[in-house]
Amino acid sequence: MIPIQRLRIATPYGVAESINWLIKNALGLSKKNAGIVKEIPNTSILNENTRFECKLAFIGDIMTAENSSVKISDGMKEFLSDADYLVGNFEGVITKERKAIQPFAFDQRHDENIIEMLTDLFEPRKTYLSLSNNHAGDFGEEEFLKSAKMLETRNFNVFGWRKKPFFDINDSIRLISGTMWSNRNCNFISRLENAKNHIKQGAFNFFYPHFGYELELYPRPGIVKMARGLIREFDAIIGHHPHCPQPVTTEEFSGINKLLAYSLGDFCGVLTTKKYQYGILVKAELARDEKKRMLIGKVEWRLTKCSSLGDGNFIVSLSDDRI
Repeated sequence: MIPIQRLRIATPYGVAESINWLIKNALGLSKKNAGIVKEIPNTSILNENTRFECKLAFIGDIMTAENSSVKISDGMKEFLSDADYLVGNFEGVITKERKAIQPFAFDQRHDENIIEMLTDLFEPRKTYLSLSNNHAGDFGEEEFLKSAKMLETRNFNVFGWRKKPFFDINDSIRLISGTMWSNRNCNFISRLENAKNHIKQGAFNFFYPHFGYELELYPRPGIVKMARGLIREFDAIIGHHPHCPQPVTTEEFSGINKLLAYSLGDFCGVLTTKKYQYGILVKAELARDEKKRMLIGKVEWRLTKCSSLGDGNFIVSLSDDRI
């Protein structure tokens, strides 16, 4: 038997945290740290007396659909219909390479049909996909760049690697990515610790980080401390990686209420166990106050659920469930 300390594993964590991940998979979502942050109502005004400029929608992890098709419900399309832009975390790589045979190697290999789902979800030219996550390096840099090029060819806006760590929607709005984790050794994806270097002065800087710990309904104290430090630098933080929804909150700084969402969970995927079915869709209105500062006015967030249609395919809908 291979000694556990010498076992090569393809997870973002060490052995102890990987075992903790296995326990959560077996027992269900962890509710530890409940109440550590206060969730805002699913329709909230963060800052009043503002003049509307545009609206951005954010979803969480776009996981592999394998060979299945994923449909988007009419209710979700209606909810998104007034958004000007959509931002999502594209987790994994579109490739025909085989997955690795290795302990804990849950490589995310997308089939090209994921592009059809994304095209149906929202207009590609107004969709922004972050590729900075723990599965970006699953198949190496060459396959990663091929996948990014494939998405660009279909008119999606992509960012999240060393040479393209941010994307400017326009002169006033910048999206910045960075991951806390990587399953593989790779030096080509944008990292969380470098994100502040890409803040654009005079613009509204959304930080869209891949951070936190999986299968936990509430962020750990260390993650809360980190996020509260980062929100002093960025104008809003909307996170992903835990594969389940975590609270949508706000933090006040210099008289402005800033949006801080810890995890938007999973937007889609083929896993049918309850813990992997849910995500959050956030809509945030950007506006100007009387000092002409750009900030967030109204925020709306809703739970989403990816459900099996019973024929091997799936549908993503808005959900009223309680997790």
